[in-house]
Amino acid sequence: MAQKQTNGDNKKPTLVSINRTAIDPNGCIGSLYNGYRDVLCEKLPWSNEDKLTKVHKIPQCIMKKGKKDQNESLLQIINIPEGLRLSVLLRPTGNNGIAAIINYPYPINEYTRFLLYSCVYEEEQVSEKLSKKQKTIKSVISLASATHIITCISYGIDVVVVLQLPFDKALVTAIDDALQRICIHLNDEQDALILKSDDEHILEQITNTMVYSNIPSLMELSTVYDVYLYIDENKNENIHRPIMYTLQPIKWLFPDYNEPNAYFNLIPPEFDREVEQYLIYLSNVLKNIKYSLDFSDNGLMYKYLEDQIYKKQCQWLILSKMHDHIIARLRRLIIDLRKNRTTVSKRDQLFYHVDHVNFEKSAQILQENLNDFKNKEKLIVGLRDQHFEYCNAAQLNLTKYNYEKTLKCKLKMKDRNNKILCTTDTLNKKNGSKLNLLRNQLAKECEINQNLYITYADFSYSTVELEDIEILTTSQTNNNKKSHLQKSSSTVTKNKTSTSQQSLPSSPITNDNINILLLGETGVGKSTFINAFVNYLKFKTFEQAQSNTPIVLIPVSFLMTVGDDFQERLIKFGDFDSSNNEDFDHPGESVTQHCRMYEFHLSDNDEKKLCIIDTPGFGDTRGLDQDDLNMQDILEYINELTHLNAICFLLKPNASKLHTFFRMCFIQLLDLLGPNAYQNIIFCFTNARSTFYGPGDTAPLIKTMLKSFSINNIPFKKDNTFCFDNESFRYLVALQNGIEFNNDEKHDYYESWSISVKESYRLIDYIHENLITYRSNNECKSNKHAQVEISHMIRPMLTTMQNILQNLILSKTNIKNKSITMFPKAIHRPASICLSCKPYPLQFGNFWIARNIPHEFLKKCLVCSCPIEQHIAIHYVLNSEYSNKSVSNHPEEMINMVNQLCTIGAEFDYFLVHITHSSKNDLFLPGFLRMIDEENKLCQSQKPNHLNSQLIKELTRLKNQYENRIEEFKSNQQLIDLLIINEHITTIRKYPLIQVQLDIMKQTQKMMTEPYEVSQD
Repeated sequence: MAQKQTNGDNKKPTLVSINRTAIDPNGCIGSLYNGYRDVLCEKLPWSNEDKLTKVHKIPQCIMKKGKKDQNESLLQIINIPEGLRLSVLLRPTGNNGIAAIINYPYPINEYTRFLLYSCVYEEEQVSEKLSKKQKTIKSVISLASATHIITCISYGIDVVVVLQLPFDKALVTAIDDALQRICIHLNDEQDALILKSDDEHILEQITNTMVYSNIPSLMELSTVYDVYLYIDENKNENIHRPIMYTLQPIKWLFPDYNEPNAYFNLIPPEFDREVEQYLIYLSNVLKNIKYSLDFSDNGLMYKYLEDQIYKKQCQWLILSKMHDHIIARLRRLIIDLRKNRTTVSKRDQLFYHVDHVNFEKSAQILQENLNDFKNKEKLIVGLRDQHFEYCNAAQLNLTKYNYEKTLKCKLKMKDRNNKILCTTDTLNKKNGSKLNLLRNQLAKECEINQNLYITYADFSYSTVELEDIEILTTSQTNNNKKSHLQKSSSTVTKNKTSTSQQSLPSSPITNDNINILLLGETGVGKSTFINAFVNYLKFKTFEQAQSNTPIVLIPVSFLMTVGDDFQERLIKFGDFDSSNNEDFDHPGESVTQHCRMYEFHLSDNDEKKLCIIDTPGFGDTRGLDQDDLNMQDILEYINELTHLNAICFLLKPNASKLHTFFRMCFIQLLDLLGPNAYQNIIFCFTNARSTFYGPGDTAPLIKTMLKSFSINNIPFKKDNTFCFDNESFRYLVALQNGIEFNNDEKHDYYESWSISVKESYRLIDYIHENLITYRSNNECKSNKHAQVEISHMIRPMLTTMQNILQNLILSKTNIKNKSITMFPKAIHRPASICLSCKPYPLQFGNFWIARNIPHEFLKKCLVCSCPIEQHIAIHYVLNSEYSNKSVSNHPEEMINMVNQLCTIGAEFDYFLVHITHSSKNDLFLPGFLRMIDEENKLCQSQKPNHLNSQLIKELTRLKNQYENRIEEFKSNQQLIDLLIINEHITTIRKYPLIQVQLDIMKQTQKMMTEPYEVSQD
């Protein structure tokens, strides 16, 4: 090696060869080598006559035992040279073969075993004739970034098997004996070792096996005995790859070569070891936290605190990014030291650097949170022993204004009384004695009273801040009695919900419910109309309305001009904290973000409920793409309803034209619902005082539009047209904000109120007396209905194909009684996955799974700042589990299943894009591309990854099969009618994993609508 002294003297550099383990086994004699980064460069043009080969066979196999407080790093255990260890640690995701052991996910302890086998079969080195070729190859070197040349290579097999043994001393002893016998046979190269049946059973008790080797085929094996058999069976075969490189500096070949890369500075051993220990420390912090997240018994935590686990996984990803930043900085430092660009005096680059301080702080917080999780798990177990049901209040969408009433409603039990112990972790620490007293008291009451149901409501993660530990009580309910709960004293009506498992919508749809779908352009005032309509029905006279607090189901925000100087005042009223569905911050965009149902009793003595479904507006300033998303949300919501009583289009009376998307919405809705719904269409006009409570100039526009559809049986006449003026409701809200009005203004509002009340009751009477309830069914009766059904099936079909392929790959290995099971879970808030954010990696054996952490998405993403177009809305989260049983399907059957799903997916896309033209783009192709991209990223960052590499090949095959099928349809101009699509939809629903995902999607919609069901009571 040509080495410059670090003290700046001008001594002549000495040439010293160095040895490097072949962590990249693709090198050969004459390959250039970058010693700054320990990576291979290009190959020099040398022939076989320039090489000398020695044949010898030196096998060595030893077993090493791990320790609880392991001082040696994994790289030291497997004998990686000192300088190379630093390079490996400085590129944690770029290592293959033996070096990938630094990614080993489990803690090293007394139950860890290392089986190290190395056998050099031959050695190849440079011939003495090489010097004659110096001139012909010098030009190549001058273009390279190399510091060294490979002049000698040891070929053979190098393998490390890392084993985790069970926590049983007798089994450990028996396994160690079996491993020692394997080592003896491999060292002595005796005849093949034949294990007894007892030995085979003992080795099967090893809980985890990971294989790292310079031979790719060895890394695909899953048991230590398979590794032994492979070595024994192939000991005479030519499968040997590089184990060790001997490197000479460039100046060894070209003494007069003086480019900067001709010099390689050795880092002083003390500093090298200091940096190495620091990197190991950082890596262990990251690994230990991840192990706590991934491998602890989190069954209870996932059941009750899944959102909190996701947040911890997000925190770990942030911590991992901080770790990568430190690694990148130190990598630059080490390269500069090796290039002699800096000195080794900068020890502040380690423990005292601001990056390290931030990393330590974040790691400590995350570790403390995980410790709290362990304590929470103990708490839940203790509560179960006392017959408490644990409830995470954060999942109930409570607010400080309504938490008591809503909590009672949601946790009310049929035919049983319920006592709810409400507290937080902070309150428990402050008042531990009070908590224990109340817990024991309720537990004793539950033992005595079999009709009592006790719940522990944990507000630790809720936005509601409790002042003290408290107990709420609810009375039993039955079908013939109303709630015993007292009316809320709050000025704003609160939500009434139920936890019973029902089909959408979340309140039971019976003949007593009147469902009205409300549609209209952005800014027409649908949300304000709902508020006003409820007040019109509640307060029959203007005097009653003024003397009471107005009912505000949806928070309102508007500007009002007051006074002689026309001063603008912002008027706000309602529970803004609980409204995640209204966005008042972006004028021109739909204020209502998603479909929501609001329900209330028509009168105190009437069991009949009026349910109004508010929808996102169309004509959104964000463009047609947003309108498409809003319309899709509307169609998906109403597709799950059992019936509709009226479909109400809300308009302004003096429109100069109808928005293009209004026509598109009308057409799509009619296509979805069919002719039976035509008679249920009604038209309502807001701000009608200016047109003397008539439809004004908008009427001829409506008539022209209906005529253009060539549909004659959609009525538009006085009977199904209703005119309102919402200004009288705004007047009531303004009064609550202290705005004063003169007598003339009050008279106008009085007249407006009276007419609007009459129109409200006329509308209800019209629905009662003139309209036949439109009832839905599950059959695809239209192309639009098929589009909605297919859109629901895209993600379930893609994930099912992926899961089948995962288990197909597992079935082809020797892994016994293992499979990957996917299970979906409903979400209680709008969420998305971000394509830009890094997924959380989970390891199941040798398979890596990318967990896409759901990002809560209200008016914007609350987790990341990535562009909105990088977010894909989801209706459920999909978790995976490494099951201890194999799949029941035969491999050939699994292949047929994925092929069928792929073919039907292609037919679905062709039908929607090329037959009905109801979709602009293919729906399945982006899903295939996302899955392939996700697997590629896993392979780049995680090792070993041979199973994921196989999955990429299978997914790519499916993608190509899908594209070929689409091209076949196009070239044949094949016709696919609705009947065929219906048959395919029925077939798809027979796949259990697909059906369960579709069912969970309905549960999500149910949970998301629960917080918005409102009662006047």
